[in-house]
Amino acid sequence: MVSIAVGVTILLFILLLAGMPVAFTMLITGAVGLYATGGIYPLIGVIKAAPYEHVTSYTLSTLPMFVLMAEFLTAGRFTRDLFTASHKWLGHMRGGIAYAAVAGGVMLSAVSGSSTAAAGTLAAAAHPEMRRYGYDDSFSTGALAVIGTLAIMIPPSIGLVLFGVFTETSVGALLMAGLLPGGLTAIGYAITIAVIVRRDPKAAPTVAEPVPMREKIAGLKPVWPILLLMALMLTAIYSGAITPTEVGAVGALAALVIAVAMGRMGWREFLQALASATRNSAMILAIIACSAVFGIFLTLTGVTQDLLMTIQAADIPPFMVLMCVLLLLLVLGFFLDQLAILVLTLPLTFPLLSGLGFEPVWLGILFVKAAEIGLITPPMGINVFVVASTTKVPVGKVFRGVWPFVLVELLILAILVAFPAISLWLPGQMR
Repeated sequence: MVSIAVGVTILLFILLLAGMPVAFTMLITGAVGLYATGGIYPLIGVIKAAPYEHVTSYTLSTLPMFVLMAEFLTAGRFTRDLFTASHKWLGHMRGGIAYAAVAGGVMLSAVSGSSTAAAGTLAAAAHPEMRRYGYDDSFSTGALAVIGTLAIMIPPSIGLVLFGVFTETSVGALLMAGLLPGGLTAIGYAITIAVIVRRDPKAAPTVAEPVPMREKIAGLKPVWPILLLMALMLTAIYSGAITPTEVGAVGALAALVIAVAMGRMGWREFLQALASATRNSAMILAIIACSAVFGIFLTLTGVTQDLLMTIQAADIPPFMVLMCVLLLLLVLGFFLDQLAILVLTLPLTFPLLSGLGFEPVWLGILFVKAAEIGLITPPMGINVFVVASTTKVPVGKVFRGVWPFVLVELLILAILVAFPAISLWLPGQMR
């Protein structure tokens, strides 16, 4: 069985490197593995039932709702307003536009859930201003690519929702657990920016004129409904008054009402938002459906149980196993996007680590943080390519600006590993 699992896993990576979509790769390799393990009848039984059962989960319905909410807010041009408001308050400082991007990224993350969408929005809104004030292209684009990754940690995080669905861990607890690590990450980015602009004044050589207080306050007017929506969603999840699934639906409806009431969405924008949300949701749900086939194949092989017994027999410290898994996630991040990493690794690694006694919610934060780092590391670095495409800055130059932030990300990951309470305190208050 182990040899079959290894052979199928090698086939999976060959297909991925050949450019096959993740969903089809999971379906084909899972089907090959099931046939090799049990023959045609188990294969037919699994393909008939498992993909459908996987995507009809009630909990999973929160994902398209969060995606739809983000699309309504983008169509209503609120995402740009969030950065503009941050710029008015922070833009006068040296490196102020980068600080404003961090603040805008935090607010974008709280209404988006998609790191690539956040990175693209920030790049389109902030980079022209950065270039106008003489910011170094490598520093500015690298910072924007990294700041976009906040959306995978700060709720509503698609990555945390998927982790909860795959592992049957409380989605509400995971979303609340992402708040403090997300805030810690944002602080880490701000400190990194401060160090860079202090060591190299040419990275941000000019300072914009301070904006009058009246104009700063006026800049909050277009975004106060979104800030209120963010606060209400987090309060609802924290208090338990509304389940995370219901919060997604309420958030999408509220975003639609706000956009229409403020005259920012017509029929064309509404239909475009629906089409975009449908495409993105269908892609994610296809991956989840097909991953069910691969996950059942791994379960039938008994590889997880064999690994667990081998580790227990060899007396390998559980912490060392955790470190090896996190290292694997970081290496996979060089080649795969965050969704593919979670889909590929969770069927094997989560049962292994939870069997060793690790807290599932804490594991969710560590897994998502490791996948987040993969968004900005070469050669895959999806956020880097999104920012490079939006700003027309060469990809190599963006990657050069990313490295100081990657080091900070690794430091933050180490802090989250060393101090689980950062991730577990807020979910603990919900009980």
